[in-house]
Amino acid sequence: MCLSCARFGKHPRQARSKLSPANLHYLKTLVGPLKEGDSALADVYTQLLMATEIRLLPITLDVLRDAARLRADTSLKTPDAIHAATALAAGSDLFVTNDVGFRRVASLQVVIISEVAQS
Repeated sequence: MCLSCARFGKHPRQARSKLSPANLHYLKTLVGPLKEGDSALADVYTQLLMATEIRLLPITLDVLRDAARLRADTSLKTPDAIHAATALAAGSDLFVTNDVGFRRVASLQVVIISEVAQS
């Protein structure tokens, strides 16, 4: 799982952190439940991803071009490059994942979940 966190709001006092995965995350989240025939769990995941604290970010042509550059420069796999490019386009403060490969993206501040859990 890859989530980026960014602050949204017009005024600094109104700014709140939100989880901001790419729309691609929605697809990836539903595969497991749908493969198992668990449409109820897929519905729960859909409701969770549509929550107000989560803002699914669009995958635009600019994001795809940036993802192609990231893939060429870092050898990230295509979905990972899309996640990273989406986070960068959104101005994300943090990129939360368990995949250390994202550290190859120098402009992305990556937090590795397993490392935080160990400390």
